[in-house]
Amino acid sequence: MLVCVGDLLENILVVLPSVPSGGFDNRVRSARVRGGSAANVAALDAEGGGTPRFVGQIGDDTLGRTLAEDLERRGVELVVHAEGATGVILTLIGRNGRTLLTDRGTARHLFAIEPSVLDNASQIYLAATAFVADPMATAVDRLLGDARGKRLDLFIGGPSEADLGDFGPAAFKELVAIAGPKAVILNRKEHQELGLADQECFAGTETTIVTDHSQPTRVLWADGSSETVDVPPVTQIRDRTGVGDGFIVGYLASIRAGADPVSATHAGHRTAARVLAQLGPTTRPD
Repeated sequence: MLVCVGDLLENILVVLPSVPSGGFDNRVRSARVRGGSAANVAALDAEGGGTPRFVGQIGDDTLGRTLAEDLERRGVELVVHAEGATGVILTLIGRNGRTLLTDRGTARHLFAIEPSVLDNASQIYLAATAFVADPMATAVDRLLGDARGKRLDLFIGGPSEADLGDFGPAAFKELVAIAGPKAVILNRKEHQELGLADQECFAGTETTIVTDHSQPTRVLWADGSSETVDVPPVTQIRDRTGVGDGFIVGYLASIRAGADPVSATHAGHRTAARVLAQLGPTTRPD
């Protein structure tokens, strides 16, 4: 079983056909999908036949209940506390890329995580945002101690630019060194913003996986060796939301099945391609 700890939010996608004009009614296209890396990873793992468990805090409101019910319908076991208001991400998609406006609401207000969430687990995935602010950061620190006692395979996602602004590169690298995950999985921009050299693996981890859109993914080992894995051509791209989470799911599922990091990277590419073909962080057609 995979246990995912982090955010469950609403993500409102807004496609801007041109630069908005002030004072005018600007026509756009929009869609509402799920947000939060941990929740996305849990949902995608369930879609692939896994039996994941999501741990987090949602708002005690209609939006939070709707998002939670959607995860349950997909086959995710929930361990959530409901209080406050559910967070929202506004993703503006224009010609110059994506801009994210984030209100995490109550997502980081989780005070305690019971050790029982690790029962029957073999892997635990922690989104970087889970470490950023208390009280959730302290609750996650305690959970890490329980995970080490059970000798679970720990995987950590890369920090966003906003996470780094709150947390700082040095603090994140120190956290990884102490936690000792099996792998840190992040993209090239995140790897660079942490001040790591191109072929530099995180201290304290066995493997660092660095994705780079359609460019080859780098598999970096603690002994300084590395390997690049080409990304197969993708024939259909409908939406890029959740593609990184799709890669993580394919990678983790392959590792659970006994694959090595290079083979697992190929599996990550395959799942990411399936996410690219759909609207939102899913592998299922609308």
